Amino acid sequence: MLAQTRILTIFAALAALLALASCARQISPGVYEGGHVGSIAETRTGTVQSARVVMVQEDELLQENVLGGAVGGAVGGLAGSAFGKGWGRTASTAGGALAGATLGALAQRTAQRQQAMEYIVRMDDGGLVTVVQGLQPQIPIGRRVYVQYGTSGQSRILPAG
Repeated sequence: MLAQTRILTIFAALAALLALASCARQISPGVYEGGHVGSIAETRTGTVQSARVVMVQEDELLQENVLGGAVGGAVGGLAGSAFGKGWGRTASTAGGALAGATLGALAQRTAQRQQAMEYIVRMDDGGLVTVVQGLQPQIPIGRRVYVQYGTSGQSRILPAG
């Protein structure tokens, strides 16, 4: 019975870790947050000068991936506690928790990475702006675009015309 409880706990923790993988932020220019609906954004025009694929990552440092580390540590500790007796069990529990926390933090960091497009736009007034947004729609170099500046500092570019 104890073994079944441990297996169910491990599967529940793994399911939580998989749910964490779906937490990557949506960076498409076609998606608005609820708070932006009805707000005013300034729009200017320009021409795309450069376009390249970049990686967007939420947390750069491994120790910033707290949820993945916590879930991984719990799963690893639980798995490690199934081995040994006395001090051996204590050591395997601690080792499992440490390994699980590291793997969980790595899994969270990997799940929160996504590709995006970085565009450099020459504005009609001669200035340059850089905007990073989702991969679609891809806008070719030389294309006229609208650059939208939101009140919260977020921006996006859209094909003009």
